[in-house]
Formats: sequence, C-alpha cells, structure tokens
Amino acid sequence: MLLTLLLLLPQTFTAERAPEWDAVFAQTSGWTGADGIYSIPLSSEELPNKWRVTDTLFVFSDTFWGDVDANGNRSNTVMVNNTVGFLPRGSGADPQAIQFFSGSTAAQPAAMFVPTTPSITPGEFYWLKDGITINGRTHIVAARMRTDPAPFHRYGISLITLPAGDLPPFPNQIQRETPFWKDEQGNEGQYSLGGAFLDLGAPDTIHPDGYVYVYGIREDVYNKKVIVARVLRDDFEDFSKWRVFDGTQWVSGIGNAKTLCGRTSTEMSVTQLPNGRYLMVFMKDTISGIISIRTAPSPEGPWGPIEDVYTVPPMNSLAFFTYHAKAHPHLSGRDGLLISYNVNATDFWSHFTHAEIYRPRFIRLNLQ
Repeated sequence: MLLTLLLLLPQTFTAERAPEWDAVFAQTSGWTGADGIYSIPLSSEELPNKWRVTDTLFVFSDTFWGDVDANGNRSNTVMVNNTVGFLPRGSGADPQAIQFFSGSTAAQPAAMFVPTTPSITPGEFYWLKDGITINGRTHIVAARMRTDPAPFHRYGISLITLPAGDLPPFPNQIQRETPFWKDEQGNEGQYSLGGAFLDLGAPDTIHPDGYVYVYGIREDVYNKKVIVARVLRDDFEDFSKWRVFDGTQWVSGIGNAKTLCGRTSTEMSVTQLPNGRYLMVFMKDTISGIISIRTAPSPEGPWGPIEDVYTVPPMNSLAFFTYHAKAHPHLSGRDGLLISYNVNATDFWSHFTHAEIYRPRFIRLNLQ
C-alpha cells in the first residue's frame, strides 16, 4: 500500500552544478577532451552508490589526444574516433585516480576500437554507445560511422564484448554485427538501438523482472523519437531473443518498434527512481542546451510530458552548443543523480585555442 501511494505522489526536481566531476575531465596531457561519455560499472549493478564497490569503464567517442597549456591552447594534438577511461572502485570524483587509454601508445594515439566485422567498408569507424557488464563480460554498443557521404549517418550497429580480465587495448575483444539497426525508408527515419541501457535483471532493483531494456531512436527529420527493446539478462548475447515494444506487446524485428516519445537525442538515459518509477534524461531537441526529463510507471511508458530541469549557461563569449545529456546512476549518491552533457564548438578550430570547451560537464539532479 505504501509503495502504491509513493508511485502516485507528484515529484519535483531541481538541478545544480557538480564541479568536482567537471574537474575529473579537465586533463592537460594525453586525453584532453571528448564527447559521448558513458560510464559502465564493471563488477556491480548500475545502482546508486555502487562506485564504492565497482571499477568504472568510461567510453568516449571523438577524442582530442595531446597537450594543453595554461592558456588553454592545444599542441601536439590529434583526434581519434574513440577512447576509454578507467576509474578504480572507491575513487569517486578524483582527477588523479582516473586513467585514459587510446588504442596505441601515448606518443602515437589511435582509436581504441576499430571495426573488423564482415560488412565494414574502408574508412568506417566506431562511435561508442552505452554498455553493460553481465557475468564478468562487458558489452559495448558501437555505431558504425563513415565520414563520406554522410558524416552523421549510421551504417550499422555492432556489439563489442570484452571478456573478463581483458585490459586496454583489449586484445581479446569480440565484435559482432547486430540486427538492431534499420536504415531510413521514405519519410520514416533510421532505427537504431544502444543509446541507453536499463538493467532490471539485477536482484537489488525495486521491481526486478530479469530483463535488460535497451533504448534507441527512430531518427525522423528534426525529431529523434525513442524506441525500446528488451532481452532476459541471461540471454543478452542471443540476438534472436531480443524483442521490441510495438505499443502493445514485445515482438521481433526492429522495424516493428513503436516510438514512445519524441524531441530527445541519440544518447540519453533511463534510470529507476527510489519510488519505483522511471526517469528519462536527455537534451531536449538534441542541441537546445536544455536538459530535460520525462517520467513513466514502467520501462516502456507511458512517458509523461517534458520537464525542463537545467539550462546550460553561456561560456563567456565562446560560440558553442551542447548535446547528449545522460545520467550516471552508479556514480551518484544520496545528494542526487549525476548527469553529464557534452560541449562542442561551432567553429572546429576554436578547440585548439579554447581546450576547455570540449569536455564533459556535470550537474546533479535533486529529488525533493
């Protein structure tokens, strides 16, 4: 009865900056900035306060690697398509504890993960999405990208699996192509999964049902709309057992997925709240600078109206845009839900004189 009452109570959210986490990624040598930040707990469930007992793998997409001087100027710098970071258990927001890795040496950085599956074409690369650790094996969703002819068009979705104990540069990684992508057809945008995971297979969740929920988008023109799939945790690596929600039931075939809500972004998050409801975090309209939320009584919805919780402040006179807001539950504590967002410059070359732009920023969402 008490749980039922809690589910019916209205909730309000307030947000504040989390500068201690900004400082973790204000690095000046080696890894000096990236976007696409996801945090993956390596030995525990993605539940609040788990940073105390689990190592964390961060995955990033386009990354600057080189040096930054005291005035924010980059030198000896290259951009690689993806990198990773490692934060040992118990470290919290400690800039000295985190380590970063590219796919080669510090002197000759390269992408950590390079596509090797059968259908790739020359020049393809990975942008990394969300991930999950199940029975010691860490799985990372990777979007196959090209610079030509369409630089922001996905050409497939792969799953990268890291066996237990595999360390950078992950020599034992396994790459598999998945059926969790469907190209655009007519007025219907491209479908893809992997923008967010929600693990309800862990016993410590409030309503464990054994499933991992995987969110994605249908990318209609000027409107990214959310879709969702699920699979039993123990069947995660069997793609034939994944099912999408068609608005009524769970069925096979990504093209059958019903859109749940719109005005979101490719990268986002869905988190279970203490009262059992579900919280979606995203950057409204992809690059608006407004971090927003929706709530729902179940992982598939129905999702409520958009509530704006934070507007990104100006960065002096710099021309920039923000995107890909998402929560990091296991790095969060009693003081609120940790949320990151990405910052980018409208002029690419500004990154070489204003290194502070291209780094993750953090806020904390407080539930009152």
